[in-house]
Amino acid sequence: MKRNLLLVMLILLGVGTWYYMAGAAPTTKKVPTPSFTGKYPGLYLTVESEQTRQYTTAVSVPKTDHDNLNEMLDNFITAKKEDFQKHLMLSSGQLGHFNIQTTPYQTSKSSYTLVLHTYAFMGGANGQTTVDVFHLDIEEGKLLEWGDVFRNDEDTLTWFRSSVAEQLHSNEYVFEELVEEALSDPKMMKWALTSTGLTVWFDEYEVAAGAAGVVEVHIPLEAVTPYVMTQISEQADEKAEGTMIIPSRPPLNPDGKYVALTFDDGPHPTVTPKVLEALEAYDARATFFMLGSQIEFYPDVAKAVAAAGHELANHTEHHPNLAQLTPDGIEAELERVDERIEQLVGERAKLVRPPYGAKNEEVERIVEMRGQTLALWTVDSLDWSHRNPTEMQKLIVDGIHPNAVVLMHDIHASTAEGLPRVLASLEREGYEFVTMSELLTIQ
Repeated sequence: MKRNLLLVMLILLGVGTWYYMAGAAPTTKKVPTPSFTGKYPGLYLTVESEQTRQYTTAVSVPKTDHDNLNEMLDNFITAKKEDFQKHLMLSSGQLGHFNIQTTPYQTSKSSYTLVLHTYAFMGGANGQTTVDVFHLDIEEGKLLEWGDVFRNDEDTLTWFRSSVAEQLHSNEYVFEELVEEALSDPKMMKWALTSTGLTVWFDEYEVAAGAAGVVEVHIPLEAVTPYVMTQISEQADEKAEGTMIIPSRPPLNPDGKYVALTFDDGPHPTVTPKVLEALEAYDARATFFMLGSQIEFYPDVAKAVAAAGHELANHTEHHPNLAQLTPDGIEAELERVDERIEQLVGERAKLVRPPYGAKNEEVERIVEMRGQTLALWTVDSLDWSHRNPTEMQKLIVDGIHPNAVVLMHDIHASTAEGLPRVLASLEREGYEFVTMSELLTIQ
C-alpha cells in the first residue's frame, strides 16, 4: 500500500513539474528592460486593444518594476473590463466600446500618481466616464496614502474641503447637496499633486448633472505647499531641439512592385527598436501609425523611428472608436498627435488611421478637412490576435499583392520576432518596401 502511495506521489510530482515548466502554472513576469529610457523612469505603458463582433477595447496598461503593483493594476483593469462586459447591452448597429486612458503625474523623484479615465459605452444613448487614481512609490514598490503626501491633521482636511468646494461652486451644473457628501472624506478622494498644484476629479453625476461630465478642479501650487509633507518635483522644461530633416526620395516607378508595411499602436520601448533593426537589415521603409499617448511616454523611441527614415502617422491620442465621438472629440484626438509629430519632424502627419478601422461620414469629413488621408489596409496580419510569428508570416504572404498595405503592431514581441521572415519572403517575391504615403503617389 505504501509503495503504491509513493508511486502515485511521484507521478503527481512529475506532472506538477511538467505543468509548471510548460508554463501552464500561473507565473509573474517582470517587465522587460527597455531599450530606451522613457519620459517617466520606472513606469512603462503600452496600449492593448481588442475587436470583437460585440465591442472594441483599448487599454493603456501601466507597468512598474514591482510585481505587487503590477498585479494590483492588472486586477483593477480586469475588474473594470469584466463589469463592462457584464453590463453590455447589444443593440442594432451599435458596438460597445471600453477605453482606459492612463495619465502619469510625477510627484517626487520616486513617486507617481496614475490617473485612469475609464470610458464605457455599453449601448443606449451615451457612454459613461469614471476616474480612478493610484499613488505609487516606485522605489519601495508600495501604494502611497494621504499621510505620505499631506499633513495628516484637521487643519489640512478643513483647508482641502473648503478649497475644493470653492472651486466647485463656480460650476453651474454642480448640486450643492452632492458636494458636501463628496467632500466628507478627502482621504478617499481622487487627486494628484504636481508641480503646478493640486488637481481633484469627480466622476460623472458624483457632484453635478450629467452634462458636466467628469468634473475637474485645480488649486494652484502656492496654496497647496503649506499642507504637503513631500518635496514636489519641478516640471521638466521641454528641450528646444531642432526638428529632424527627413531626406527626400525619388518618385516611385509606376511599374514597380511595392508593398507598404505599417505598424500601429506604438511606439514601444522594447518592440519598436527590434522592428527598426529588422527593417534596417532589409533597407526597408515603413509607416508607423503612432498613438499620441505613447509618443508622450516614449519620445526618444518616436525620434529613433523618424531618424531611421520611416514615416510617422496619426493613430489618435488614446485609441478610441472615432465613429462614437462628437466632432470636437474627433478633432481633439487627432490634433494632439499632429502637434507631437510636428515637434519631431517639422510637419504634421499626412495619414490618419482610425482605431479598429472604425469610421463614418463625420470621421471622413474631418480628416479631409484637416488635409489628411484616411489610411486603412489591404492585408491584415492579425498579429494582435494569434501572437504567433509563423502564423503572421503565413497570413501576410498568402494575402500579399502588388501595392498592398500590410497591418501589423509594433507592441507585440511576436511581431518583431516574425518580421525578418516576412521581409525575407516578400523580398524573394520581388517586393520593394516603401512608406504608405509613397505608395499612394502611384495609386
